[in-house]
Amino acid sequence: MSTARSRATSLPTLKALSLAVATLSLSACLTGGGGGGSSTPDPLAVQTTEGSVVGIRQNGIRIFRAIPYAQPPVGELRFAPPQPPATRSDTLRLSDSFGNSCPQSDLTTGAAVGDEDCLYLNVYAPADAADLPVMVWIHGGAFVFGNGSGEYDPTRLVEQDVIVVTLNYRLGNLGFLAHPALESDAGNFALMDQQLAMRWVKDNIEAFGGDPANITLFGESAGGHSVMSHIVSPRAADADLFQRAIVQSGSYAPFQMPKATAQAIGIGVANGLGCNEPTTAADCLRALPVSALLAAQGSQSIPVVDASSDLLPKSIQQALTDGEFNDTLDIMIGSNQNEGTLFVALDEVGGDPIDDEAEYRDRVAAFFQPYQASIPFDDDQIATDYLNFYDGSTSLYSEALSGIWTDFMFACNAYSQATTFAGASMNTFQYWFRDEDAPWTLVPPLAVTFPLGATHAGEIPYVLYAQSLMEQRYTGDLNDLSSLSGEMVDYWTQFAKDGNPSTTDGVAAAWPQAATGNLLMLDVPNASSVSTLSFLGYHHCGYWANPPLLVP
Repeated sequence: MSTARSRATSLPTLKALSLAVATLSLSACLTGGGGGGSSTPDPLAVQTTEGSVVGIRQNGIRIFRAIPYAQPPVGELRFAPPQPPATRSDTLRLSDSFGNSCPQSDLTTGAAVGDEDCLYLNVYAPADAADLPVMVWIHGGAFVFGNGSGEYDPTRLVEQDVIVVTLNYRLGNLGFLAHPALESDAGNFALMDQQLAMRWVKDNIEAFGGDPANITLFGESAGGHSVMSHIVSPRAADADLFQRAIVQSGSYAPFQMPKATAQAIGIGVANGLGCNEPTTAADCLRALPVSALLAAQGSQSIPVVDASSDLLPKSIQQALTDGEFNDTLDIMIGSNQNEGTLFVALDEVGGDPIDDEAEYRDRVAAFFQPYQASIPFDDDQIATDYLNFYDGSTSLYSEALSGIWTDFMFACNAYSQATTFAGASMNTFQYWFRDEDAPWTLVPPLAVTFPLGATHAGEIPYVLYAQSLMEQRYTGDLNDLSSLSGEMVDYWTQFAKDGNPSTTDGVAAAWPQAATGNLLMLDVPNASSVSTLSFLGYHHCGYWANPPLLVP
């Protein structure tokens, strides 16, 4: 899909003027103005399409936490498209508390946590924002855990004169259950949540000082995968929901799940929960306790392809192959050097280390099993080849399996997608994150028997952590940390401003477009431009272009 549209900022609309007048009126009331006197508008008081909100100020930044962007998805709205929130006559006074996380299983205890009333977003804006670029963050977590609050702190981004919005969306079965009785975009409720949040931002961000015609969507892991889904979504393109996209480690699983497969799984889930009558299955599923739905889901979810819908009619890969994606966007995309170590480490921390070669080969076979029906990978040969690639490693089996995860799932897909975007004459910038001391501690380095390196999600702190928290967790030279993190904040925010991440002061390395055959290596002490050939060789992408297959 090629969507032609103007990048120019539109003239003020009657709606925008009405919002401004309403904001001034509200501010006068809040500041005691009235009668014949004059008053200064309260920058913490904002009029939205649903009603007025009043935020708080922290460290010179205006923060508006827990703004509802949809009605609570409960009752008849469970397993249904999200609906816009009701209008309010009273003022919503916000505080330092975030909205509820969406239901999920606690990573430590496995207990059900969160609440279905969870469709909230948070706005972070400079004190005197006016017509600023907007960055909308979609969190990761395999589509089964996470939230838009927690440790995500966009302060350093906001200090560079951008507005940042973070959000929650439905997860797991509540976000993706596909079932014939729930016929609605094949169960992609989470993607619908995200798009409704983006629509809210587009409709309201001007009142916070943002430019609704300059929105960058960015996310990591499942969040990055979501960004890719919206890039190929005709519904998102037609609504002009964003103009730029940053995909952080989101290139995995580009074929996604066919509707028929997803519905078969959904029927199995429903039957297992006692909702096996087709005529009553929807009501039955909506009446179940959240804990039952959480217990019935796996360790990850994935968006579903539905050819009859304009939400996700083709998988990411098929849409890219067919040239049916929003080619008007500016793109930043990348991966981390050792993405896969996290997933192997989580198994080890959970009590299941790789003890010998036989178990290693079993793990490789299990890794490829979901693909074998369509692509008959020779998993035993692949296991052998990766042992040779990592020969001499101190933790050979764990590092070889991690390498398969990294190269097959993330790195080579990121390169392929960047190549497609660049081939469509889009402004495309690829990165390669390599700092092995990243201050990220979901799995403490000392908890596993092999080096984590620059693992999955390791780049997040450099743009979305407070400086003090990064310094507490960093194991390398703090000067190196400060240098690289400062550069990354500059790259991310400059990209949001004009689609070119190269900093205007010329201090940090210029970031070449992917079409030049180069990418930006993000490593301490400073980023540098390198040939894409170095990346392809490290990650064996030539090998994956023609992998070993079982021949009948």
